[in-house]
Amino acid sequence: MKNSRLGWARTGVVLALMGGGGSAAAQPAQAPSGGLPVESARAPLLDAPVAEVSAWLAARHALAPEAGTGGAASPRHLRPPMLRLFVAGTTTWRRYCARPGVKSCGEYDCKPIEQQTGDTETFSSSVPYLGFDIELEVLPLAHWDSALRGLGVVLAYQRGFSSTNVTLRSETGQTPKREVDATDTAVTAQAMYRYYFNFGSNAQPGYVGTRFGLHSRSFSMDASSETPLLGTHRVFPTLGVDVSVPLFRSIRLEAAGGLFLGAQPGKRLGGDDDGRIHLEVSDHGASVSSFGWNAVLGIAGDIWGPLGYAVHYRLTHFQDTFTGEGTRAGWSQGGVAEETYSSLNWGLLVSY
Repeated sequence: MKNSRLGWARTGVVLALMGGGGSAAAQPAQAPSGGLPVESARAPLLDAPVAEVSAWLAARHALAPEAGTGGAASPRHLRPPMLRLFVAGTTTWRRYCARPGVKSCGEYDCKPIEQQTGDTETFSSSVPYLGFDIELEVLPLAHWDSALRGLGVVLAYQRGFSSTNVTLRSETGQTPKREVDATDTAVTAQAMYRYYFNFGSNAQPGYVGTRFGLHSRSFSMDASSETPLLGTHRVFPTLGVDVSVPLFRSIRLEAAGGLFLGAQPGKRLGGDDDGRIHLEVSDHGASVSSFGWNAVLGIAGDIWGPLGYAVHYRLTHFQDTFTGEGTRAGWSQGGVAEETYSSLNWGLLVSY
């Protein structure tokens, strides 16, 4: 395909010379009386149609010379961006439940009322809470003609602000609803590798990639709210994959998924400053084992120049299984806690 395009380019240049300046070159030059020879006045103008047709053909067939290829042309869309910045707003729903003596919240909730003993916790966002998300992808070798061009890093920071009504229920009864403020914070630092491929004649290639790094997710209750709810704080390694398939210049399908390794509660960046983080485990049992995962599905595309857009739906889930005796009523044999985040991230992309 590349050779055929170059052949058409040469043919176009020859035709331009024949049609534009070729007729003038074929006619014998006649010098007007008292004037300069026609050849000296017109010869420099022959370069203009050649340059114009060459530029048009290069743009028409998306050809661009690559460094180190001796001037040979190659598709311009083979080059992925070196930098991609995503600045977005977030709309998030959170659900959390903790139940004693069972393996899932659903198992406890299906019991008869008289068998639902022990302290329980339920948090559900009646309305979504808003926040922001900033993500930076860096691929310093993206313009290399090498398999190493897929190496890069991902840095992300997300923060949401929740205000919702919560109710606590124990064996002695149920507390009235009270408004509780909280912050939802996520920090990510990952190394990544992507394999790029062409898909049609789009401006950017598609890719299949993998990621590995560190992730932190914290849902922190406002200390002034005077609630026994502790929230959750986690720091853990992650392993994931992602894929992007460009359908058109303005639409790319994007998907990702990941596993969370050792995502136990009771850990946060900076340590246990207020002395309450360890209660996320000791309240419910002597020890905890956890697993988690996330899934992302969305679209992205180009708007104009380096600007683009992206809209992603993200689902994140954690499950904590406690064993041993906890300090709360009814948690003598451990229990389970489940935490789920559903969010819609929407914003602008800037690529370079």
